[in-house]
Amino acid sequence: MKDAPVTDLLFGINSVESRLLAGNQGVHELTVREGQLSRRVEALVALAEEAAIPVVRVTDADLAQLTSINHQGVALRVTPMGLLGEKQLDRILEANPEGLLLLILDGVTDPRNFGACLRSAATLGVHAVIVPKDNSAPLNAAAAKTASGGASIVPVVQVVNLVRCIEQLQQRGIWIVGTLLEADQALHQVDLTGNVAIVMGSEERGMRERTRKTCDFLVNIPMPCADLGFNVSVATGICLYEAVRQRLGT
Repeated sequence: MKDAPVTDLLFGINSVESRLLAGNQGVHELTVREGQLSRRVEALVALAEEAAIPVVRVTDADLAQLTSINHQGVALRVTPMGLLGEKQLDRILEANPEGLLLLILDGVTDPRNFGACLRSAATLGVHAVIVPKDNSAPLNAAAAKTASGGASIVPVVQVVNLVRCIEQLQQRGIWIVGTLLEADQALHQVDLTGNVAIVMGSEERGMRERTRKTCDFLVNIPMPCADLGFNVSVATGICLYEAVRQRLGT
């Protein structure tokens, strides 16, 4: 039996703006609060109307019932974008020549872990998540629900040959940073401020050997109690945050 269709509600001006700028495919309805609107929200309404997307006005209380986060007076109902192909990855790379941040998931097969990784990727400004065609979790209802809107914000690109894709990224000047429990170098010791792709392996086996050998750097997350370790989605959030921390200069 196929999974039932899933829709996400995106909240906040930045998230809604990013999704509207990506095109109207899969965008169902823009909801804005009643009353006077800020210039940025007015711009979102103009974008929606230009793309023939319905705009609904509701009370602030009605919006607040939809979410516990700061909605900033806007919500967008969308269908998750689904898996993109390698041609779309080329467009993403060309559109972001500097400061590129990618996430590569090598062998993450649990849909909820996958969704949690997408949520962190969307929250921390990742430009695209790359997954292999085989040995990867599906972008199904469970993944989309766990992503809490992340699957509708960050592009997820599926590639046939992950190692070949990594080599092509390297040819474009993108550094590949793989995570490995036994690595000699700590995460914070590597410069993550340039064009970088962070590779996370599966919880059971980590990165595959061929993937590991292709990385430019191998890093670990320092852990005083390494016997327990981190869930892959938690480790993903830590690694992406370190990249953002370095880029903000904090």
